[in-house]
Amino acid sequence: MCVILAISAIRYQRENARLMQKNEELQISLSQAESTAEAGAETAAVETEALVAEEEVISETADRDDAAEMVPLDDRTLGTIRAYAEQGKSFLATLKAVFSDQFVFADEGRFYFRDIDPALRPYSYDNSKISLGSDGFISYDDDEYDTSYGIDVSQHNDVIDWEAMKESGSIPDFVYIRAGIRGYGSGKLVADTQVSANLAGARELGSEVGVYFVTQAVTEEEAREEAQFVLETLSGNKVDLPIALDVEKVEDFETVPRTKSLSAQEYTRNVLAFADEMKKEGYETIIYGNGKTFMLLLDMTMLEDVDKWFADYVAEDDYIPYFPYDFSIWQFSCKGSVPGVSGDVDLNIRFNQ
Repeated sequence: MCVILAISAIRYQRENARLMQKNEELQISLSQAESTAEAGAETAAVETEALVAEEEVISETADRDDAAEMVPLDDRTLGTIRAYAEQGKSFLATLKAVFSDQFVFADEGRFYFRDIDPALRPYSYDNSKISLGSDGFISYDDDEYDTSYGIDVSQHNDVIDWEAMKESGSIPDFVYIRAGIRGYGSGKLVADTQVSANLAGARELGSEVGVYFVTQAVTEEEAREEAQFVLETLSGNKVDLPIALDVEKVEDFETVPRTKSLSAQEYTRNVLAFADEMKKEGYETIIYGNGKTFMLLLDMTMLEDVDKWFADYVAEDDYIPYFPYDFSIWQFSCKGSVPGVSGDVDLNIRFNQ
């Protein structure tokens, strides 16, 4: 089944490209016909009918079991599809391998293929130097980088026993603490109930401390309001790390998030407004998100000057981050175990060059 679906995806992409080209040729033909006699317009109409008929034939043919034979695949592509199918890899994993020059992801029942922009700073880590330990931690053995480890916490981790964490000796190099959120339905600014206790506890550990805020700003004014909210939450206390702005796609299908209608450019302008407000107070900003965040919600071409914190969780058989662009922090797990914290904890590795 995986092989059939992968072949179908490739066939549809190629057929769509061919139809788009024919549509462009037809639009040129129609434009020329407007300046000619009535006979020219009739010719354009005939061409349009022919194109519609051709699309219907393609659609009907695609439903047949032998439709894959319409587009021949090279041996390398077929070999990749077969190898992934034999290994039991998912359809998405197969598409990622076949379309290696694009970033492929799934969202709301469809697949997206995003071209990789060579003008943007690329992913530069050496995958052969990444390893996953039996303790669930990622290590990166490269003399060019100093790596450090951290956790990020919020009220969802309940009351944290920072003293127990300290006594255990399992002290993270850095801790990111949620300062608050803007409600994705109400739009209200809400402080995290544990922010003060967590800031005090993390400082007591001696770890580097930072805060993050979950945005749902729909205007630049709201983004600046969110920045001021974070600064007020800190109450003049300095933190060691860049302020993190958490940009996530809301997956609650019962409530339409207030940012749903924002274009990527609008969303990104809001992010930049937040960063600008922070810069006035002497803070840099880092953007937290996953593949959907950076490829679906935001415009990466507008964010070259802003650092990224990338979330992509590892598995025993797949622990290489899947992202084509530069980032400095990688959240590699949401299932970590840390003394003093009940339940799962997010684990992160930071790359310092």
